[in-house]
Amino acid sequence: MRQDTGRTTRPSRCVLGYRAGMPESRSQSIDLVVVGGGIAGLWILDAAIRAGLSAVCVEASKLGSGQSICAQGIIHGGLKYTLKERDLSAAGPISEMPLRWTELASGDPKNGPDLRAAVMSSPCTWLWRTDTLASRLGMLGAKAALRTKPSTVTKEKRPLLIRDAPGAVLRVDEPVFDTRSVLGALAAAHESTLVAVDGPEGIEFTSQGGQVTRVILRHGKAAVTLVPRAVVLAAGAGNEGLLSRLGLDASIAQRRPLHMTLLRAASLPEFHGHCVDGNRTRVTITSGRDAGGRIVWQLGGDLAETGVARDPAAQITFAAAELQAVLPSLDLSERPDAAWSTYRIDRAERRTRSGLRPDDAEVLSLHDGRLLVAWPTKWALAPRLAAAVLAALPPEIAAEPTPPADLTGFTPPEIATFPWENCTWTSHHDVRSAAPA
Repeated sequence: MRQDTGRTTRPSRCVLGYRAGMPESRSQSIDLVVVGGGIAGLWILDAAIRAGLSAVCVEASKLGSGQSICAQGIIHGGLKYTLKERDLSAAGPISEMPLRWTELASGDPKNGPDLRAAVMSSPCTWLWRTDTLASRLGMLGAKAALRTKPSTVTKEKRPLLIRDAPGAVLRVDEPVFDTRSVLGALAAAHESTLVAVDGPEGIEFTSQGGQVTRVILRHGKAAVTLVPRAVVLAAGAGNEGLLSRLGLDASIAQRRPLHMTLLRAASLPEFHGHCVDGNRTRVTITSGRDAGGRIVWQLGGDLAETGVARDPAAQITFAAAELQAVLPSLDLSERPDAAWSTYRIDRAERRTRSGLRPDDAEVLSLHDGRLLVAWPTKWALAPRLAAAVLAALPPEIAAEPTPPADLTGFTPPEIATFPWENCTWTSHHDVRSAAPA
């Protein structure tokens, strides 16, 4: 986890005053203000409170809105990174995460939040290939120091969907979590320190050279001025706008877009796995449920990355063909309610020279740790990110913590809904009819 202590190359200045007609807010000292209520911000808040600090997490929309609620929820252990030599360095930092998350879900919160209320959709994922892949899966586990080695399963123990897949099928002990339930478990533990504000304008900063001296929060008639000893920007793609508001260089962040595909049908089986083809993850499938109880598959992997160049109709047509290729036993014609949709989402990260994914969670430290910018890189790396944030704080904060702030009048934000709840759906029959002969 890289930490930098250098200052920005641009002069920075941000002084925002009170809006006309708004009540004058009370001023209070606080150890830490976390901006952004996704998986990163909520985990950082939990770690700070466990460390005895006074902290508040501020969200201008809904908890998890954007990147967090759209994550597929797989707690990667590094196996898929062994497919490409250039990704091997990323396998080490993430290798401990499956065991760590599993312990938290089983009620062992001594090193993190209690995730017993979170839903583990599956204790594992499955890895299989098509006929186009050279048989090379057996050597994957030797390419990285993986905490949990994948295991080859007999045909009888494979999921029905991939029972007849060619070559080896691997069971990978990477748990899959329902993302909304994880956000809910984290939020429930610290409701009194979660603050909903009136959109981006509901949070104002007073700063000098990019160092925040005051944070003014407003929600309806409630207002409070916080004097933070440190501030963490953990708002994903929103970090860019926050950096700009503080007069800092927003180009330290990057975005890598995805075009996710959704398949919905009441009779779809729950399934979580990766189909690999050569050195790429051809399709990654995870399962959720919509408000009506129907199964929804999220289709990611290379399909989502290359799909950025396709419009929604073309992406659905291509995804239907890919799914038929990787899961030939799946007959969607037998499911009259089968329907497709897509949505776009950006992966917000610390910029790398190559523009590729960073190897680990990233923390940029400014003003001797009094302003931190944080990106988890992967959902699974939230625990490492939170630990890095605490380590980067000025030591005097932990030595002499301040009392909790009085947030009377504020309410916690709602949790975002899954992306598929707001999508427009196309029936599989229409997709099949539109497909080229």
